[in-house]
Amino acid sequence: MLINEVCKITGLTKKAIEYYMEKGLIAPRIEENGYRRFDSEDVARLKEISVLRKLGLSIPEIRSVLDKGNSKANLAKIKYQKGLELQQYSKKQELLSQLIEGNNIEEVTGQIEALEKQQTIKEKLLDAFPGYYGYFLVLHFGRFLNIKVISKEQEEAYDNIVAFLDNVKTLDISPELKGFLENAVSFMDDELMEGTIAEVAKAVEDVDDYIEKNKEILEQYIAYRNSEEYKQSPMYKIQNLLLEFQKSGGYYDVFIPNMRKLSPSYDEYYKKLEEVNKRFMQRYSETSAWYGNI
Repeated sequence: MLINEVCKITGLTKKAIEYYMEKGLIAPRIEENGYRRFDSEDVARLKEISVLRKLGLSIPEIRSVLDKGNSKANLAKIKYQKGLELQQYSKKQELLSQLIEGNNIEEVTGQIEALEKQQTIKEKLLDAFPGYYGYFLVLHFGRFLNIKVISKEQEEAYDNIVAFLDNVKTLDISPELKGFLENAVSFMDDELMEGTIAEVAKAVEDVDDYIEKNKEILEQYIAYRNSEEYKQSPMYKIQNLLLEFQKSGGYYDVFIPNMRKLSPSYDEYYKKLEEVNKRFMQRYSETSAWYGNI
């Protein structure tokens, strides 16, 4: 169909459609006579662009969402960031009022600098490491990083972690695992993650009692982890990526110590998990090959 018909279907102006073409969001077929021919996929894409624009997304944000390999994860990230932007906008309105009332620039400047530190560590890592590498990190460590850097020690630890991650060997992630990571990060439930930490805390209070009470479930899980079905699953491949990541030089003497300084919840989890893993492997020696460490 030609552009006039597309305009009627989508409600977009010709100038808007031409703008989206210029930005590379859509590329209709150009015929020999120079007319642009739009197909049903082009129309569907334009409808999606129109909706996203009305929701306040920028062109770069829309481009990231239109990347079907990343769309759910990017939408989730954008939604979270928009929420923070609303909070920050409200605060900026308050600061404007303070200027109107005569507050000095130095005082307002200090509050603005504080606003710039409002990103959680998880957000900062996703910004520092966009794409699947960032998703991989957040999948494994993000539940401990829904906090902000508030101390000098945390700031130094964060800088050390970023330097380590930026120089570590790039993980070889297949298209299949990219899709798995995208979905996993998109639907991560922080309450569920906190529940996992709580279960570890409960187990460490009396490991033997916990194992005895959950013996049937644990043995079923061990059987599954040793099965061919599990070895063909994305989770198995992700676990191998984690083991590969742990083999990186500096993982145990740079990354882990700084993670413990950066996140009090990770430090607590690490100490408890050490004991749980030790007792668990004593009881079920066949699990000792599952993990290189924590």
